[in-house]
Amino acid sequence: MNNEQYERLEGMGLLFVSGRLEDKPEIGAIGYSITFRLLLDFERFKEAAEAHVPGYLDAPINAIRPELAGLAYHYSYSYFSGSAGRIHSFEQLCRVFSNPNDYMSDWSANGFSRRYGKPVFEFFDDDVFITVQQDFRWNDRKRRIVIADLPIIEFQWALNLMLGHELLSRAPTSMVTLGYFHEDKVKVEDTRLNRGILYVKGSDLHFGKLTASDIRTAQ
Repeated sequence: MNNEQYERLEGMGLLFVSGRLEDKPEIGAIGYSITFRLLLDFERFKEAAEAHVPGYLDAPINAIRPELAGLAYHYSYSYFSGSAGRIHSFEQLCRVFSNPNDYMSDWSANGFSRRYGKPVFEFFDDDVFITVQQDFRWNDRKRRIVIADLPIIEFQWALNLMLGHELLSRAPTSMVTLGYFHEDKVKVEDTRLNRGILYVKGSDLHFGKLTASDIRTAQ
């Protein structure tokens, strides 16, 4: 995510619902599954989108990319296509990028590997929930992973607004990314996180149920 194009959007948020940390000896991994409620004030989103890209939600060639570090990894971006001009709620917006086939579920190739699961979006009345998974293991399969190996894991929830081009052979251009956390960064252990972002310190977790006290806020 390009921090130079990032803006905090009032009314956007992420609420922890439930989660678990599990040992997965059959694949030599440790992984978590977690459910969050996604929050978005749709009217404020529309206003911000219109300020950056006039007619944003009405053009089929415009696109959106969810930035979900710690939750899931979208392959590229989703065009509005047939949904353009018919997006009047947060749920309708979310359905543009909720197809699980648009998300990666492969192991990364570095020494300390991670693998996202494909997210599951659920819609209940006006509420939107996302259930996600992420596994960790050493690429050297002879090396056993332990909880102490787990990193600090941040949970992003941001939307990258992209301006389309008449020539569809050109990728849409990122104009601004809107999210729930602040623009500035703070030091957390040996890393820097956006102020207000939710995270877990992986090495402090325990197998079994995750609780709200495991979810920290960078400040």
